[in-house]
Amino acid sequence: MYRRILVPLDASVLAEQVLPHALLLADRFKAATDFVCAVEVEDIPENVIAEAKKDRVEYLQRISATLPQGVEPRCIVEQGSPAEVILEQAESGNGDLTLIVMATHGYSGLQRWILGSVAHKVVQAAKTPVLLIPAGAKSPEGGPVEFDRVIVPLDGSEVAEHILPYAVALCKTLDLEMILLRAYNPRFPGSTIRMHEVSGIVHDAAESYLKKKIAELASSGLKKLSYEVLRGIPAEQITDFALETPNSITAMSTHGRHGVGRWVLGSVTDAVIHSSEEPVFVVRAPHQAA
Repeated sequence: MYRRILVPLDASVLAEQVLPHALLLADRFKAATDFVCAVEVEDIPENVIAEAKKDRVEYLQRISATLPQGVEPRCIVEQGSPAEVILEQAESGNGDLTLIVMATHGYSGLQRWILGSVAHKVVQAAKTPVLLIPAGAKSPEGGPVEFDRVIVPLDGSEVAEHILPYAVALCKTLDLEMILLRAYNPRFPGSTIRMHEVSGIVHDAAESYLKKKIAELASSGLKKLSYEVLRGIPAEQITDFALETPNSITAMSTHGRHGVGRWVLGSVTDAVIHSSEEPVFVVRAPHQAA
């Protein structure tokens, strides 16, 4: 599915923590690996820019020299704001064939960038999928996160289901389990007299929906499938579930729609990205008219 893994680096150790994940994905998808580094030119004298670019090229070459034999990434250094450089490089490829793999934050300072804010900008604007690795994310054994399962939150909308083909590709390529989630907030507007009954109806409807999706996914060849219905504030439930499910990737679309028992997937995705201690895979769904 992916022919190119794009890895933004900023000369920080935190940003470099994504390298094991990026190399794993490149190997499994048989994809090329590109390292990209930005040189921000604002408030930097013209005579310093060339030296800064040279330093960045040498940095990426040093990182490349530490990689396993046979892994030869392309090193890209461009002038401009980090988010714009990353997006331009991602879009210079072929749409969904490029996957951006980046840390959610790094250091700030001269010639470095606050990777958290950059990641947020990239997720908001990228036309290609993005895999965010929280800085410091570890497996239960203390090493780099090892992907064992993909958690897919759904809200019953077609926009939310836009993530499914991407999640299926991850599961098939990396031999992962898929867990479908549907979370609903038990606080419904109106009278609380029949709240328990209404909550039960919503729960049953959510479970029926997930079972249907499980059956559809099983027919596509996936074998390791399960589902969970969660009661509570969706973003909190998703984040907590991911934390309790080690070595997982949470895969989500960037927006959804309103409705009883549904949630605004865009705001939920944003909240999950900012609070998750586990990797989050994000795809921007096509815009749909209201």
